[in-house]
Amino acid sequence: MKTLKQQVVEVLNDNLWLCDECTIAAVNDDYTGIDYYLSGKEADDRVKEITKGLKSLGVGLCIGEDEEEYSTKRCDCCRTHFDGRRHQFILLG
Repeated sequence: MKTLKQQVVEVLNDNLWLCDECTIAAVNDDYTGIDYYLSGKEADDRVKEITKGLKSLGVGLCIGEDEEEYSTKRCDCCRTHFDGRRHQFILLG
């Protein structure tokens, strides 16, 4: 009979805030909304920007419970300062 090892998971950061585009990419791996208002090289650059940001945050990124309907906070993924909704994320490790 195999025994399961218990792993301890700790919260590394519980104060990450992502914009709508980065949230959709982080949760669903979906970048199609970008094509709604950008095209060509601009859209490709935006996807690269978000992908790079998600990679820099690392594995263990989980969506939190809090949401700010309107915020001027910088997105912790893509680093933009666009006004809009922000979603809380938690980094587990």
